[in-house]
Amino acid sequence: MKEHLLFGLLVIGMMSACAPHPYPGPDKQFEGTLQGAMSGAGAGAVTGFQVGAGAGPGAALGAGIGAIAGGLQGLAQDRIDDDLLGLSAKAREERERAYAQEILSEHYKRRAELHPTRDIFPADLFFIGDEVKLRPGAGAIIKEIARMNKERLPWSRLVVAAYVKANSPDSAFAWHLAQRRSRELCDCLIREGLEPRRVQTRAVVIKEPVLIDPHDRPDRYNQAIEIIPIDR
Repeated sequence: MKEHLLFGLLVIGMMSACAPHPYPGPDKQFEGTLQGAMSGAGAGAVTGFQVGAGAGPGAALGAGIGAIAGGLQGLAQDRIDDDLLGLSAKAREERERAYAQEILSEHYKRRAELHPTRDIFPADLFFIGDEVKLRPGAGAIIKEIARMNKERLPWSRLVVAAYVKANSPDSAFAWHLAQRRSRELCDCLIREGLEPRRVQTRAVVIKEPVLIDPHDRPDRYNQAIEIIPIDR
């Protein structure tokens, strides 16, 4: 009797030992397998008691068989959960890309009217205030810019110029802000697949807005970002 009971417990123990630690939340890796094994073992033990007329061997054997069957059912559920997580991540990626394409479509429409030969963005598309870290959502725009420049002029080097307006051309803060922003954007482009040799930083302190948009705030381009291909 003890040997059969140990067999049932051993099956559950082996499945638990081989499983990675289950995680809480949406990504419940292997949790379904363990829960299935436990519930299957309980149901199997009940069945074993019924078949074996309450004898210990029947219960233990039923527990072992139930653990295996329940574990397989739980494993199937885990795979379904993994597929759903993958689809969710793909949908989120597509939404982010659609958002970036909408922003860039509007940008290039305005560029055709205002500065058709230059690729100048208002800095607030990428940064908030005087910050040097990307604002939420800016990563998707950078990713799309990187994708386009992989395919457009793939041999050309790109200068990422960051413009900051200051009353004095010697403003230490303005130079610091421009340099850090240019470096941040270059690093993002490299992480998105552009070769490091293709990307160069440039910090520029200006006295006037780099561009005036008659349909926007006159100070919108006091801080700006320009992407300049230098090997056309």
